[in-house]
Amino acid sequence: MQNVNKLFFNKIGNIERENNININYIVNIINSMSRLNNQSTFVIDFDSHKLIYKSARLLYLDEITDKDLKRNCENPYWSLISDETLEKLLLIHENYPWVSKELSDFEFMEHVCVIDFPISVRNHELYITQKFTPVTLRNDGLTQIGLFTVCHSNKTDIECQIISPLGKRFCFDFCRCEFEEINIIQILSSTEKTILNRIRMGMTNKEIAQNLCLSINTVKTHRAHIFKKLGVNNISEALTVIGNYQFE
Repeated sequence: MQNVNKLFFNKIGNIERENNININYIVNIINSMSRLNNQSTFVIDFDSHKLIYKSARLLYLDEITDKDLKRNCENPYWSLISDETLEKLLLIHENYPWVSKELSDFEFMEHVCVIDFPISVRNHELYITQKFTPVTLRNDGLTQIGLFTVCHSNKTDIECQIISPLGKRFCFDFCRCEFEEINIIQILSSTEKTILNRIRMGMTNKEIAQNLCLSINTVKTHRAHIFKKLGVNNISEALTVIGNYQFE
């Protein structure tokens, strides 16, 4: 039986961080943030694998039954995954060190790992999007405090992408069992880049259609293609992924 705690991401580096962390201060900030969004938010101490904070309501968890629980884990959603899903997540974890080597210490400290995977709720499978980012690192560069958010996913397959603050993006290929760096500028067409820039400017579908002399349905189709290529569920996630790219 695989140990689910192996899923906690870490990286050995040379970053110097103070170990004297004011946990209460961090929790108060995150608690304030969680009041402003509609996502599950929780914080885990990686040294002890202990849950040190969770938002008042965690999505779906008030609906689960004892039969849904597959194992005990401080990450409540990993307690709801099948052994098959666990194997796939562990495969991602095993290949994670390669990505960490491609990131500078600064990039690792501020990277975001996004994984879509299924959980069991009342014996039904549904997909969630779990996002993780470090809050603090230990002196040896290992993640000390990690922040997780969870929301509903529209995906139907397990997917993983890692995004750095400098715009690097890595996607996991289950056929090749390895991460692949994706150049966002290359995978989007010129029209998609133009529409994405208009969206970033706050324009509506109707305004974009009028501005580019396109039909609204054409704009919607391009938006759907953008979401699919970027591996995101909505425009907010799309803008997060491409935030460090400047499209012409």
